[in-house]
Amino acid sequence: MKVHDLMADLIDKYFSTHLNLAWDDAVKLHKEYYTNYGLAIEGLVRHHQIDPLDYNAKVDDALPLEDIIKPNPELRELIQDIDKSKVTLHLFTNAYVNHAEKVVKLIGIDDLFDGLTYCDYAEQPLLCKPDERMFAKAMRAAGVDKVEDCYFVGKY
Repeated sequence: MKVHDLMADLIDKYFSTHLNLAWDDAVKLHKEYYTNYGLAIEGLVRHHQIDPLDYNAKVDDALPLEDIIKPNPELRELIQDIDKSKVTLHLFTNAYVNHAEKVVKLIGIDDLFDGLTYCDYAEQPLLCKPDERMFAKAMRAAGVDKVEDCYFVGKY
């Protein structure tokens, strides 16, 4: 099973358990919050006042990442080939910090980046992509002033 599928199951379980919803209603609300806010947790915080760090412990931190994610030498080589005299490599994720750091460490690329911007579950308001303020936060952290100087590379 893929990380995405395992995470979706844990999120649905969290919705069902913590909001006392039938499974189908939990799945539907999860999808609605993800679509509307970029992260299901943002809807939970906004509308249900859940503790985002409790959510993180029961969803992101509950994933058996060590069993699923393996080093990716091809990706490492690709990133190493980028001329860092011309660009700053900065990670930008909707994950919480410990999840983000764990994933890049397991992939074997954690030492190749100059910084990390993540969705800080401990801050209110909770900011995540696609909120423009989250992109501005990442730009500040990466030391970039102009949007046209940024490139976003991602995998979905």
